[in-house]
Amino acid sequence: MSRRVSAIDIGSNAIRMMIADVSPNAPILKVVKRFRAAVRLGHDVFTEGLITPHSLDIARTTFLHYSQTNAEFKVDTCRAVATSACREAKNQKQFVAEVFKASGIKIEVIDGTEEGRLIHLAVRKELDLDSRKTMLIDIGGGSVEVTFSKGDTITATKSFPMGTVRILENLQKRKLNESHLNIIMGEFLADLGEHVYKNCEHEPIHFAIGTGGNLESLGKLKVELLQKTPHTFLTLQELDAIIEKLRSFKVKERIEKLGLRPDRADVIVPAAMLVQTIMRQAETQKILIPRVGLRDGLVWSMI
Repeated sequence: MSRRVSAIDIGSNAIRMMIADVSPNAPILKVVKRFRAAVRLGHDVFTEGLITPHSLDIARTTFLHYSQTNAEFKVDTCRAVATSACREAKNQKQFVAEVFKASGIKIEVIDGTEEGRLIHLAVRKELDLDSRKTMLIDIGGGSVEVTFSKGDTITATKSFPMGTVRILENLQKRKLNESHLNIIMGEFLADLGEHVYKNCEHEPIHFAIGTGGNLESLGKLKVELLQKTPHTFLTLQELDAIIEKLRSFKVKERIEKLGLRPDRADVIVPAAMLVQTIMRQAETQKILIPRVGLRDGLVWSMI
């Protein structure tokens, strides 16, 4: 007997919901509908330390809509989790309380380890990892989760406060532009490099896996900019070429000529450079893009 559930991911760049039908006896989920609201909580938190009244208003309206949608689609269970921006917001408790009051939806604020576990759950339901060693990279707006696993078992996971929105806000605060990304990212990368080196030193990984909207967009840009298929993986060489081409477009041109959403066009280069750096550190040449993420993991966690 299948169940209808919904999963809400409150990220630093957007609030996303997915409704899906799942069967405990079958290893698949059927996506019924996806929703996305461009609420950039990370802009508030990474510059002011809290979620502003304006963003709180938009979030209340978004969650009221999601609550009504759950009723319309006859959803049995809804699980909502908040990640990096909410973890750091000084008014986190107020945000959770106000959303619950407006919509009846309870938000769990999860740490980076739980975020990594849920994303890994989604990936292992989608890919046959066999007994291979893999590195999972999730690029978010506020943080990057890097998880190592052997087959279906996580061996190490760590969250790093260097997401795309955070890097963008750092550039703007210091009145720098995209050409200075290497400087900004260099300040974040020491801990990340140590994590990657420690987990790759004795046993190299077979391949990397990338999740998040930016990775999915980079897969599509491989087709658009390089005229290569499929969009479900990237080589490091292809990623290098995509970054070079993207940097030749202004943000406005990425929207008009490449069809990127405004809130994707400004963060896509930092995202690509983060993936590029991590792949180089791990000395891996290929990253798979299974097009699943935190919401999928949330759905599986409910059954």
